Amino acid sequence: MAYYIVLPFGLIVSLIFCIKRAGGFSISNLMLKSVSSLCYLLTAVFALISNPSAHIFGSLIIFGGALGLVGDILLDLKGIYKKDESSYLMGGFLFFLFGHIFYSAAIIFQTRMKYWIIIICVICSFIFSYLNLLSAKFTKVHFGAYRKIVFGYTVFLAFTLCLSIAAAITNHFEKPYVILVIGAALFTLSDAILSNTFFGRNKDSAMYFFTNHFCYYAGQYLIAASTLFINN
Repeated sequence: MAYYIVLPFGLIVSLIFCIKRAGGFSISNLMLKSVSSLCYLLTAVFALISNPSAHIFGSLIIFGGALGLVGDILLDLKGIYKKDESSYLMGGFLFFLFGHIFYSAAIIFQTRMKYWIIIICVICSFIFSYLNLLSAKFTKVHFGAYRKIVFGYTVFLAFTLCLSIAAAITNHFEKPYVILVIGAALFTLSDAILSNTFFGRNKDSAMYFFTNHFCYYAGQYLIAASTLFINN
């Protein structure tokens, strides 16, 4: 029952934050963002309570979401405390990177994924990340000193998406894996927008801020909700 209370409440709070976040960085927006992120984390927690048989999958998703919450806070601190911008940005990258490791581990464990499928997903992830760097010339995105961390993070981001797609295909598009695919795709889209906002030029308008956070929270809530539908 608690799951069905916290999910709509969290969605409302997150939507309010997305609208306010379009106005830029501020301490008040950071506090609202923290509540929004806590809500998708609680969604994952109550989904696991509602479906305790998915205890390992759900626990890994919760750990991934918790790391994402910290990453959320660090990325907003980057915009508030300009003097330490580089440290907060690097910290945000790292926390989200480790979060994707937990998401990927959850998918691999739950589906008992074969090693050759994992290898294909790894190869596709590296290709995706490399193409992302190549496309920067055409999209006028300048990664500069963050080129290596962007490449590394994108590998893990793409790995989560590739594993989700592979899980959906090998499990005949069962509901939890379709939800994971949509969630991971929205997460990836959010980061693509965020990349333009952080490293592009003249791409930090209110619309960019709104769509980035809207896609991000939609993705995180879907990933969190997938635990509810996992069957062991």
